[in-house]
Amino acid sequence: MRLAAERRAAILRTARLRGSVRVTEVAEALGVSTVTIRRDVTALVDEGVLERVHGGATLAPDPDQPAAGPRRALRATIGLVVPSATYYYPAVIRGAEAAAAAQGVRLVLAISNYYESEERRQVSRLIEIGVDGILLATSKAPDDDAELTRWVGSVPVPTVLIERQADVDAGVDVEHVRSDHAAGARLAIRHLVELGHSAVALASQEGTPTARWLFEGYRQAVARGMIADGIDPILLPPADAVPELRAAALTEVLDRCEQHGIRAVLVHNDKDAMDLVRIAAARGLRVPDDLAIVAYDDEVAALCDVPLTAVAPPKREVGRLGVELMMQRLTQADHSVSQRISLLPRLIVRSSCGGDASSSSDR
Repeated sequence: MRLAAERRAAILRTARLRGSVRVTEVAEALGVSTVTIRRDVTALVDEGVLERVHGGATLAPDPDQPAAGPRRALRATIGLVVPSATYYYPAVIRGAEAAAAAQGVRLVLAISNYYESEERRQVSRLIEIGVDGILLATSKAPDDDAELTRWVGSVPVPTVLIERQADVDAGVDVEHVRSDHAAGARLAIRHLVELGHSAVALASQEGTPTARWLFEGYRQAVARGMIADGIDPILLPPADAVPELRAAALTEVLDRCEQHGIRAVLVHNDKDAMDLVRIAAARGLRVPDDLAIVAYDDEVAALCDVPLTAVAPPKREVGRLGVELMMQRLTQADHSVSQRISLLPRLIVRSSCGGDASSSSDR
């Protein structure tokens, strides 16, 4: 960060978050000399926003407060960019909102609607309005996209990925908080195995960042001998596909299960799992007697005519920990150790797999 205006904005942001700044710490964080930072501090002192102390500066008194009154605590502002405000992410937003309120932080929400261009526009807008950091759920999966990871790393304020993971080979240090969907897939498969199924089919929506992790968890289950190597994971059409195409894909899931003698399916997401119940019923298949189904996401799985056992990612916790990790980034002088946090989903047992649904609601 070499422009004087950018350096001084960073100095002032640090002072507002911590109450003071040390020249040596800021110089190291920004990668410039202590002489340069001392000049910037002097300029901010001259503007009346900082007061010089030995080794650094503190915030100047707030002129709106009485002289004998307490100094007003200035709050950080965190931007939150998510692809949707209607499915999956409302719980993430609520978790972030609660954590922000607890820490006296302002949260600014932006929605990309799964458009990469809109995502970048919203990030630019948040930077323009002066946010201190950004929590970002990219529209695409950055874990195998070096260019996208480098763009995230180039954002000029601290940025933490939520429900996403950076490409580790991109040469950019990007922190994240996400659900461990591979572990979630294995959790569902283990439950079905315990109910007597030796093979499980997996069907997941095409193009979603979650799908690749579910496929990874499925492959791990096969490699570890949890289930037989039956059929390859099945890609379902995206959410905006025409209903006829989606119905045809789910019918193919049933066809392939019948061909291979498979009577258990893990389906991402809830809507596709609910539609699979309906299509199975039209073929005379009863859930769970003839076919066991586990949904992945647990947004509306309980509302199916056969309440669906579901894997529930810890969405609210992802939002909460995202805010807490960001505040660590903003307030700790030494941030030499990056954090990549993965949270385990839960299995919510209902009626779609057989067994005693009342015996265990959390696993």
